[in-house]
Formats: sequence, C-alpha cells, structure tokens
Amino acid sequence: MTSPDDVGETHAMRVDVTSTDGNAVSVVQAHESYRRCVGQSCAEFALDMLAHPSPGVQLTEQRYRDDDARGRIIGRLTSTPGTFAYTGPVAVGFAPPPSKLDDALKRANEAELKV
Repeated sequence: MTSPDDVGETHAMRVDVTSTDGNAVSVVQAHESYRRCVGQSCAEFALDMLAHPSPGVQLTEQRYRDDDARGRIIGRLTSTPGTFAYTGPVAVGFAPPPSKLDDALKRANEAELKV
C-alpha cells in the first residue's frame, strides 16, 4: 500500500500561438506541483504589477506585448521553485488548416458569447 507521500505530481502546460499568417509557436513549462505553481504565478504577476505599475486594466497579452516586459515576466515565472522544464518559444512552422471541428467550435463559442 502506498501513502500520499509516496505519490508525486507533475504538471505541464503547453501554449500554442498561431498568427493570422499561419506561423505557429509553442512553449512548454513543467512544474512539480500544480497548486504551488498557480499560487506562485499569481504572486509573480502581482509583484510585477507593483514593481512596474501601469494605468488602467490590461489583459495579460496587452501588459506583456513588448519584448522587455514579456522577458521580465517569463524570467520570473520560469525561475519559480519547482519549475523543472521550460522549452522557451519553439517555432513549429505553419499551422495546419482549420478542420471542420475547429470551425464548429469557433461558431459555438461565438454564439455562446452573444448570449
């Protein structure tokens, strides 16, 4: 019989970004604990906002759209204790054309947003 101390956890997140011209980039980050990673990430964003204030409310992609700001937050997030893998941006070439399923999901999401 195993105890809870014998079982570990590992979590990884992959983010894929595709531009309108079809170029795609992926990033993978892995962490030993989901709860600690989420808590630490929230703290890092809050600390960054205190250290580098900006007026108004911004989405993450707005706040970190320039290379310096993006590099700053990626550096903070990937240096958190427990992070054991980070690929950095990996260009994956051109994205495949959207499938019928992709089109259906997009239409469903758009319809849901109108409600």
